[in-house]
Amino acid sequence: MERSMTVPAPGRVEKLFIKVRRGEPLVECDALDCAAALGIDGDVHANRLSPRQILVTLQSELAALALAPGVLFENMVVSMSDAAPFKPGAAIVTDGGVEIRLTMFCEPCKRIARVVPNLAAVVNRRGVLGTIVRGGAIRRGDAVTIIPARYAALPESPAQKFRDFVSTIPAGKVVRYLDVAIAMGVDQSFIRALPGYIKRHMPDQLPVHRIVNAHGKLLDFVHGQQARLADEGVRVTSGSVDLHSFLWTG
Repeated sequence: MERSMTVPAPGRVEKLFIKVRRGEPLVECDALDCAAALGIDGDVHANRLSPRQILVTLQSELAALALAPGVLFENMVVSMSDAAPFKPGAAIVTDGGVEIRLTMFCEPCKRIARVVPNLAAVVNRRGVLGTIVRGGAIRRGDAVTIIPARYAALPESPAQKFRDFVSTIPAGKVVRYLDVAIAMGVDQSFIRALPGYIKRHMPDQLPVHRIVNAHGKLLDFVHGQQARLADEGVRVTSGSVDLHSFLWTG
């Protein structure tokens, strides 16, 4: 009988990996310490703004692609009795109480081209990214349950991702271009496109005036930015915001 998509499906943690520094290989480990809303403790992708705090990959997909665990830069390899619910919007809950919200498929990229020359072959098969909803330790061998459609899936449209994030920036705080890209879950190269997104949304009610450059400097194409920030209590000195005092980190 076909499993209902609303019925939780059991599974098991097979492998765990952590990436401590950029440019260095993954390190296999027996456990990952996870912090709610932040990610994996000590991992380079731990960030309160990011929807990409952890990458979970199915053991069955690695086997079908004839790939060794870890080569897709995943943090967690799981075996599932039913892989159908394994998609954005689902939740993975370990028997230790850790809950992962699955946010988006991890797109193929040039980082894995050396092991997967045909990147099209791993579209929607590399794994699903997620955020840590409830923290704790994930251990190799832990039983897990996948709960279908527990959360709303994140939008696929970059424009909608931009609108959704910018609307959450609180008054009295600013974010940098890099923070916007991280929160959207896009590659850092996307930063080049952000001025265009900001300009297109200036007539809207989005608080795009809360976005500054990497050094806290105001954007010369956002009219009235200094006055609007000042109204919210943000101090601007010589055209720059003190990031130590006013940067929002989620």
